[in-house]
Amino acid sequence: MDKVTAAMYQENPGRYILVSGHQDGAPTCSFGNVQQWVGYDNQEKKFIRFTKSVFKQLVQQKENETK
Repeated sequence: MDKVTAAMYQENPGRYILVSGHQDGAPTCSFGNVQQWVGYDNQEKKFIRFTKSVFKQLVQQKENETK
């Protein structure tokens, strides 16, 4: 699975989104458990991994949306 770094994300932030790990086709963690959030590349239409800094930023945005 491709990994998106902060620099890659900043080049085109609209390309990548955070989606529910319960979505059909979403990858599980290395232990086989469903993840709460996973990355998705809208351009290539596939799931991706974010670096920790990008992931934390996007999760924070999602949490702020629900408040």
